[in-house]
Amino acid sequence: MYKVYLSRSCNPCFNLALEEYLVRHAGPSDQILFLWQNQNTVVIGRNQNPWKECDLEALDRQKGRLIRRLSGGGAVYHDLGNLNFTFISAFTEEKIKENIGLIIKALDCNGIEAVFSGKNDILAQGYKVSGNAFFVEDEILCHHGTLLVDSDLKRLGQILTVSQKKLQSKGIDSVKSRVINMKELNRELSIEGLRTDLTDMFLPQGPDSFIYWMDEEEIGDHHVCLEAVHELKKKYESWEWNFGESPEFNLQLSHRFPWGETDLYMLVKDGKIFKIKVFTDALDINLPEKLEAKLLDLKFDEKRLIELIAIIGSSRFATSEKP
Repeated sequence: MYKVYLSRSCNPCFNLALEEYLVRHAGPSDQILFLWQNQNTVVIGRNQNPWKECDLEALDRQKGRLIRRLSGGGAVYHDLGNLNFTFISAFTEEKIKENIGLIIKALDCNGIEAVFSGKNDILAQGYKVSGNAFFVEDEILCHHGTLLVDSDLKRLGQILTVSQKKLQSKGIDSVKSRVINMKELNRELSIEGLRTDLTDMFLPQGPDSFIYWMDEEEIGDHHVCLEAVHELKKKYESWEWNFGESPEFNLQLSHRFPWGETDLYMLVKDGKIFKIKVFTDALDINLPEKLEAKLLDLKFDEKRLIELIAIIGSSRFATSEKP
């Protein structure tokens, strides 16, 4: 049975929850294509470190979100100039090649000559236009990826560029690639047109082909239990999944407070401060010990951490002028 699901939602938590639901409930004979978009979102791989993969402060300033997906691979930026696809089917060695072939055929029909490169990229004129990732659960393949149509590449570069900190991580780093919007290669290309082309190429003619438009709340004939999707959505909304699942890493953080320069050396594990050592030139000789006791086992959030340190260290003795 061939099914195409088209999401009207731009909420990454809903879309990734729906994707997971479709994978969990796919039968061995199902052939599913899910097309979706996210608004202003960084999606990281299953084993990546969010603090290393993107500028979280910049993402926060721009009201963006960070979400961890189920598949491996690198970090990607999603906005409404980007079309995401998911193929779901029984796993075979040839299935990924078939899926890639369909994507390349759809691009070719739009005047874009594309090739598959390396393990998971689709290139056009030597530039990356699509990244792909995969996972298999109970012999069901989930193959998903991005299509850069008219994305904000400047914002992509800003958010996926991490400010230089002394950070060492055991997670998987993203490989930076040259990217291009396919709109630069074909001014007539649109998200709507590409979505239609992919749908038409995927669905065979016949009674076993179905198209479903999906909303977060609307109940339709799509045979999807939205209550179950919203239950899965809670995971993608949670700090525990998006940050707490991070691999452990060491971080040095330096900041100048009113009382002087302060250096923190931390081991962050499961998203929390597991070990910490503080060095400072503050007059309060007990300040490092106070900070270490207060900060240990807190969720690591650099902005809130700096604010908390400023409060803890704001005693008259700590902030008094040096002789």
